[in-house]
Amino acid sequence: MKTHSKNQSGLLNSKRFLPLFITQFFSAVNDNVYKQSVLILLVFQAATLADGALYSNIAAGLFILPFFLFSGMAGQLAEKTEKSKLIRCVKLCEIPIMVVGALSIYTQSIWLMLTTIFFMGFQSTFFGPLKYSILPQHVGPDELTKANGLVESGTFVAILLGTIFGTYYITQNVGPAIISIAVLVLAVMGYLSSRFIPISAANEPNLAFTYNIYASTKNVFSALNSQTESVGKSVLGISWFWLIGAIVLTTLPNYVKHVMGGNELVVTSALVVFSLSIAVGSLLCEKLSRSRIELGIVPFGAILITLFLYLLSQEPDIISYGIQSDELLTLKQVLNTGDMQWHFVWMAGIGIASGFYTVPLYALIQQRTEEACRSRVIAANNVLNALFMVCSAILSIVTLSILQWSISELLLLLAGLNLLISVYIYTKVPEFFLRFIIYILTICMYRVKTRGEINIPEQGAAVIVANHASFVDWMFILAASPRPIRFMVFAPIYYSPALHWLFKMAKAIPIDSEKANPEAFKKAFDDVAEALERGELVGIFPEGKLTDDGGIDMFRRGIERIIERTPVAVVPVHLGGLWGSMFSRKTKWQLPRLKWSLVSVSVGEPVAANKVKADNLRERVLDLKQLHSKNND
Repeated sequence: MKTHSKNQSGLLNSKRFLPLFITQFFSAVNDNVYKQSVLILLVFQAATLADGALYSNIAAGLFILPFFLFSGMAGQLAEKTEKSKLIRCVKLCEIPIMVVGALSIYTQSIWLMLTTIFFMGFQSTFFGPLKYSILPQHVGPDELTKANGLVESGTFVAILLGTIFGTYYITQNVGPAIISIAVLVLAVMGYLSSRFIPISAANEPNLAFTYNIYASTKNVFSALNSQTESVGKSVLGISWFWLIGAIVLTTLPNYVKHVMGGNELVVTSALVVFSLSIAVGSLLCEKLSRSRIELGIVPFGAILITLFLYLLSQEPDIISYGIQSDELLTLKQVLNTGDMQWHFVWMAGIGIASGFYTVPLYALIQQRTEEACRSRVIAANNVLNALFMVCSAILSIVTLSILQWSISELLLLLAGLNLLISVYIYTKVPEFFLRFIIYILTICMYRVKTRGEINIPEQGAAVIVANHASFVDWMFILAASPRPIRFMVFAPIYYSPALHWLFKMAKAIPIDSEKANPEAFKKAFDDVAEALERGELVGIFPEGKLTDDGGIDMFRRGIERIIERTPVAVVPVHLGGLWGSMFSRKTKWQLPRLKWSLVSVSVGEPVAANKVKADNLRERVLDLKQLHSKNND
């Protein structure tokens, strides 16, 4: 039985989450301590600059290669095996890998280092689907955003710590010995923490497993293609983020040196700012989403990434400050040199926006993916992430080396591409943009309190019925739902020039009067039946009109007709606080209230199909209204 925590610290202290968090944290630290140490050793051991670049690229390629080759097998294995046991096996394998790694560092054998890098990638390939697919089994739906925010923030803090630790100690006289001991200790600590991860049942124990690389990869992508379009486009969005992140991280040192004119300490400071800001953004995402999976934050994050990439692409004029072009600025000089310090702000902005962008996408994939396919979908996501990271390297080589672009021009290109990719995703999955509109509306004009949203089924068909107090009622119900809802809308309003685009985006179902347009009336009920048969949620306002006085009118019998044709559960909802707001119907003596309105969305327990009666549903909505009134008293 899952016990939900009210804040991030509560979840972080829980036995169902903390061991996984620690295991993931030590794993990320260890990967980056070793990789950074190896990269520095390879560069210093190389006879020429070209050799150093060659070794660095080989190391990066060897780490990514297993994600292409073995992610299919990793996804299948995670699907059919008890996950905590498999995590322990994976972490146990990390110890002998790091024994070889420690030996390679101590002896400074290049080929032993590269071999270790490959097996680190191999181990990470099998750990990836496990760490994300296990979360929904130990945290509640209202904690997924919180859990993913902690995982993402912990990961980037670990990357930062590992990078700094590896960079500093490998350059010291006793550095190889310290690094060798560190990677072994971190591997052992990761394994010990994994032993406390709670048991997690296999999602699909009867799934056929194959060692064929092509067949297993095809299988995980088939699992991805079987999901909803929102899941598919979320995977695409996450992979695009990794392309941007890879380019920013790899070009940041050169950007600081050649564009900002900063020295090594400025480079380190920039990496610290960027990494910590992603961690901060991941944690802030849970606060902004009010502990829910709030897709409206994703477009907000995408817009901010585009804006800050554009601002970062604007080069400062170093010479105008009296500094020679061959001088490298200290950190103090950068912070005191005109608008130079703003570049740190733009870096932080990209990082924070990245947290807003990625955390809800990971949470959506975990929530909306069918349980029997979750690990394979995440494995497919890992393959695409690796592919996009390779594309990031190709894009950097083409623009910077072949076309001789500046880093600022590459960042400007990224800003434009990010805008185009975002528009493409939000056009294909309008729910993201729709949720963004709703999110902005609820922040700017209303304060919303939701109760009982857990009563909205996470899967399967159902009908949502509610009182009708304003023109924006449907938005608040949709905002409270973990899934899209298709609302029935009066046809003249649906086809109005100002609102048709919005209702079409929301996939609303237009309905007209049976007397005025019997064909449209019949088609509306046919569309509702088809939606319910596909397992979708449908929302209706049984009063059939907006309230004139704030009360709840009689419910019409159309709801009974819908359930007779397609027997599904009905979820009653009461909306409070919208009557009298600027979007409600006002009489001649009323003026719209332009201040924030406190809105309540109270969701009742589902009513079984065989008990659905219009009058009974109205009584249940009235009961929710009375309960809301008592809670406010």
